[in-house]
Amino acid sequence: MPFRDVATVRSLERDSQVYNAAKAGDSVTINLQGIDANHVMAGGVLCHPEFPVPVANHLELKVLILDNGIPILIGSQLEFLVHHAKEAARVVRILSLLDPKTGKETKKSPRCLLAKQNAMIEVVLQGMVCIDEHSNCKALGRVSLRSSGRTVALGLVTRVIGKQE
Repeated sequence: MPFRDVATVRSLERDSQVYNAAKAGDSVTINLQGIDANHVMAGGVLCHPEFPVPVANHLELKVLILDNGIPILIGSQLEFLVHHAKEAARVVRILSLLDPKTGKETKKSPRCLLAKQNAMIEVVLQGMVCIDEHSNCKALGRVSLRSSGRTVALGLVTRVIGKQE
């Protein structure tokens, strides 16, 4: 994923030895057959064809704004990072500010987000990424937002809205 190409695993190798299986967290080399090498990329996810990983570019995030001098506004252009994927992103809605201790909504539709605020936002990515809600898969549900080479926010995916052109 995200190209939805079907491939066959020819072999698994760890430390130059062939293995029949690997578990989560193992660092292995996977030899694939029947796939274009250009479709294997950082951020791609290997999964079973009957259980595909969700692919989307429109997401709802719960974010913590880090100490930075730049406010985040609707229309802000950011760099979106999830596992090893990197995509250009745009903030399309700031839904609400959240209380940092309780997580309850304190203000609807604020104009901007400043340092140390928690908020719910919607972002649209330029390309499609393999992503899932944090409640379903922690590894695919943690994101960071960067601007000018600095991390400006950390977040969790609360909802995968879908595909938007």
